[in-house]
Amino acid sequence: MRGRERERAEVLRLLAGAPGPGAHVLLVEGEPGIGKSILLAEAAAAASALGTGVATGRADELERMMPLAPLLSALEETTTRAAVARSAFPGGPGLLMWLAERVSTTLERRAAAGPLLVALDDLQWADPVTLMALRTLPSRLAGHPLAWLLARRTTGDDDGERLFGLLEQEGATRIALRPLDGAAVARVAADALGAVPDAELTALAAQAAGNPALLLALLTGLREEGAVRVDTGVARPANAAGPAGESAPAGAGRTAGAREAGETGDAGETGEAGECGRAEATAGFAGTGAVAGTLPRRLHAAVRRRLEEVSPRTRHLLEAVAVLGRSFCPSYAAELLGEPPAALLPALDEALAAGLLVVTPEELAFRHELLWRSVLETVPAPVRQALRRQAERVPPPAAPVAAALIAWDEGRLSRGLELAREAAEPLPGIPGPSGRRDPQPRAVLAAMLIDLGLLDEAEKITVGSAAEAAGRPAWAAAVLVLRARLDLAAGRADDAAEQAEAALATAAGLDVPDLACLALSALGAAALRAGDLPRAVRALASGQAARSAGTPYGRLRAELTAGRIVEARDGATAAMTRLGGLYDGLAGHAGVLTGEPAAAAWLVRTALAAGDRRRADEVVAAAEDLAGRNPCLPGPPVAAAHARGLRDRDLAALGRAAAGYADPWARASAAEDLGVLLGAAPGRRDAAVGTLDGALSGYGGVGARRDAARVRRRLRELGERRRHWERVDHPDSGWSSLTGTERAVCDLVSQGLTNRQAAEQMFVSEHTVAFHLRQIFRKLGVRSRVELARLAALSAAGPDGG
Repeated sequence: MRGRERERAEVLRLLAGAPGPGAHVLLVEGEPGIGKSILLAEAAAAASALGTGVATGRADELERMMPLAPLLSALEETTTRAAVARSAFPGGPGLLMWLAERVSTTLERRAAAGPLLVALDDLQWADPVTLMALRTLPSRLAGHPLAWLLARRTTGDDDGERLFGLLEQEGATRIALRPLDGAAVARVAADALGAVPDAELTALAAQAAGNPALLLALLTGLREEGAVRVDTGVARPANAAGPAGESAPAGAGRTAGAREAGETGDAGETGEAGECGRAEATAGFAGTGAVAGTLPRRLHAAVRRRLEEVSPRTRHLLEAVAVLGRSFCPSYAAELLGEPPAALLPALDEALAAGLLVVTPEELAFRHELLWRSVLETVPAPVRQALRRQAERVPPPAAPVAAALIAWDEGRLSRGLELAREAAEPLPGIPGPSGRRDPQPRAVLAAMLIDLGLLDEAEKITVGSAAEAAGRPAWAAAVLVLRARLDLAAGRADDAAEQAEAALATAAGLDVPDLACLALSALGAAALRAGDLPRAVRALASGQAARSAGTPYGRLRAELTAGRIVEARDGATAAMTRLGGLYDGLAGHAGVLTGEPAAAAWLVRTALAAGDRRRADEVVAAAEDLAGRNPCLPGPPVAAAHARGLRDRDLAALGRAAAGYADPWARASAAEDLGVLLGAAPGRRDAAVGTLDGALSGYGGVGARRDAARVRRRLRELGERRRHWERVDHPDSGWSSLTGTERAVCDLVSQGLTNRQAAEQMFVSEHTVAFHLRQIFRKLGVRSRVELARLAALSAAGPDGG
């Protein structure tokens, strides 16, 4: 009874109160093997020691048709003996009433001789008449010195739960036996092994997850089979190195280090299914090390007894899905077995009711790791290999990845990242690319890491995966998208745009809307930063179909970028009209705020520019909620401070954002907002100029030419001019003669923008645009905008149109 001190105290309290009047009832429940029967046995021994009478019985699944069987056996009564005593055997309902009365009379008689403990086990299998009797007998016999100790499993027992609930309402005490904690497991292991277990055996014992029955079967079996030896008071695997490093003699005990011929892998002997059947790296006793091998026979026997409680079809299903790993997706299991998912429901329900499986947030899983390993090991090796080969041919569904994206979309960033990391883990025991799952989980993980600014890890995943992209267009396109986003974060806007366009070309014809959305989002953001509005507008036009499909993760990010392009071209009011749905959905799709640096701040700024204070408030609330739900991540609180600082014109909040962002572009954005606010404050001009200079330097460092041009205009408004050109020798005519500014004007005018619109995009005056346009006409030898647009179109098809 290690680790059951509180429960033992409840039993003693029950026995102490038994001689007095009242219904003394203690209800005990827990999973199979958790120690209910041991607790009842100890209670019976304690009662006997106190001079209290004991009546013990248990329900049996095979005796459910025999009314009152647990109570009759506890009172050493049988229907035959009772019928002989009465000399008449009633039938039908009369028998049930007579038996119930007989039980009540016997209890009264036994209690008249002294206090009596009635201990009944396994009531999950009790017949309805027994449950009805237990519902009424404790209160009916409350005037007698009776104590009731009733135990049941908590798996698949609705009738027992109703009985326990009603008794608890009437004053019964209910205790749930929980798994043993680590300290109790260590004490049990020391008792069973006769010595303190070493680290490897401790890790092995942990695979019982605190279940005493499995733990004792494991440790006793290891000791019986000579798989454990004791050195200087420490229990170690029989083939592990001793204190001085020596190994145990060959053949010392049954270490089970070798597997059947032809099987792969010792430590790789876990399920190799895809991401929906995550195999856990626990093939050996402790996953690695000297005790890696098969489990002891005693444990297999204990698990086999558990499996005998379910139908053969359910046992066969459990054996088949064990190759998928400890956890698995029902839909994947159905596909593997060639059956519709609905056909598996009865067997899965039975396994859940028997406590063999449990429900996790995303999948089903074997309740204990040792249970899973035992089932897996008892499948014959040829069958196991055949099932694994079949699993390799069945493409796994993307349930874990979908769950990660859903969590991210909802703003549960830490959970989304955790799920993505799990899905992206290599298969245990299989080195190299063959041990990898489908590339999608790693692409999603890398994208999330980029969102969080963890660029080194994202870079490592991207570089490591590029070699696997050969012959896989979707994966090749995903690598290019990741490269584009990494280039953008590193300040290589032109390179980012090229990578994004290459991703779109690679993904052409593939039905992967999320990939297209993310590529277009990267292309649009890169083009805007580079000051190439025409390129951004082309991306906006080509992405309409992709933005109407896909998951919110990709679609809403593309919508955000589309809104930024519309705002750059047509102003804040037009952007607000386009982005109404995104604003309204932030409560349920807060993950979109992580799609690009300072997204929340941009949404607030745009809403305020359009005069929509309500939506600015909604963005701030969503950003602060995102920060509150992810306290361990540094980025969300900084983004929330930036958004709030803009809305409230709060210098301190904007200062924290400008200092707190890890992303240099976002840091420059916050510094720009702070400089604007300082510039509007009396006597703060010098501070404003210094802050805007910092923003200008930050934008320049990441190639954000459009943003840098906007900051130079702000400085001009404060009476400061900053040089932004370099002296470069150009030919006298042709496309190569155009300066960078002239090329920008040419692109804008060729797209049909007026001089005023082009000036707004470049943050210069109309006169400046007109001057550069005259220079362009002279160098290219054209006389009108129409000729310029035609020449620009021809130039786009070749290296030089001049």
